[in-house]
Amino acid sequence: MEQPEEQVNIQEIFFRCLVHWPWFVFSVIVCIACAWGYLRLTTPVYNISATVLIKDDKKGGGTSVSSELERMGLDGFVSSSGNVDNEIEVLRSKSLSGEVVNNLGLFVTYVDEDEFPKKELYQTSPVLVSLTPQEADKLPGRMEVAMTLQPTGVMDVQMKVGDKEYRRQFEKLPAVFPTDEGTVAFFANNDTLSAVRPENVTKERHITAFINRPFSVAKGYANSLSIAPTSKTTSVVVISLKNTNSRRGKDFINKLLEMYNINANNDKNEVAQKTAEFIDERIGIISKELGSTEQDLENFKRTAGITDLSSEAQIALTGNAEYEKKRVENQTQINLIVDLQKYLQGDEYEVIDKTKSNIICVSSKRFGSQ
Repeated sequence: MEQPEEQVNIQEIFFRCLVHWPWFVFSVIVCIACAWGYLRLTTPVYNISATVLIKDDKKGGGTSVSSELERMGLDGFVSSSGNVDNEIEVLRSKSLSGEVVNNLGLFVTYVDEDEFPKKELYQTSPVLVSLTPQEADKLPGRMEVAMTLQPTGVMDVQMKVGDKEYRRQFEKLPAVFPTDEGTVAFFANNDTLSAVRPENVTKERHITAFINRPFSVAKGYANSLSIAPTSKTTSVVVISLKNTNSRRGKDFINKLLEMYNINANNDKNEVAQKTAEFIDERIGIISKELGSTEQDLENFKRTAGITDLSSEAQIALTGNAEYEKKRVENQTQINLIVDLQKYLQGDEYEVIDKTKSNIICVSSKRFGSQ
């Protein structure tokens, strides 16, 4: 026998729940408070990206130095990477990230202790702390520099690094604090991004600077960097970086591309310089070899009595013309003497030959001389 289906009374359920309405209101309030606290206390992470075109000979982009060297037969002398995958690895390298970190001073971070929660200051700290990257790399651990800014302009400094602790008070900035780990310098931040400058402090402020080893910071940035091509047929790549400060992420990517271009230009200049030096060296060797060959050839000709055929032919032609000229002159004189001799043998002249003196005397009856 089938039992009749029970009908659900929604109104009855509603009134049953309505009796416990304070718990529902309390739960909603607790959820809203938890969400607000999470958003308030959790540091937001931004994703900064940029699109870059990398020149690739295989996918278009013009003729590179390596291709020209290959045409000249010098491809084994220098090598140049024109592949997108190679350039991506260069952009992702820790050495390039290290140059960016040192250039921007990203191994030094600042925290405003007066804010709740603590607020990180990027380019907005009223005081800048400086330590050379070489000294920072030798730190045994993170250096903590606690600074207290007084309205009178006095600054109290407390530094901790490892088991060591240093204290110092400065009347004004800039100031220098020598330590066993290195010389720490303090400067007033005159950047327009700084909301409060040391001379404008109206109440006591507490700012803490953390100095980390640059290599460790560069390693962290390199690991958080994402570089991928847009497709397999193009040389366009997308560079992405996740960071808690959007401006710092933009500065890092911009400086990364700037240092990449500088290094690429330096590599091209080095390739061009080495190629020029190689070519000059080869030209010098060839010139030396040609000079020695010509000198040996000249010595051989002198030893064997062989002269230049073209020069000898020119000399022979010049001598032949001179000989022909002399022959014509001599023939003319001979003809003149023959004609004179025939003329003197006529009736009007008497010729007396004196062989001893070899003098010919001519007397003319016309003038009556003997």
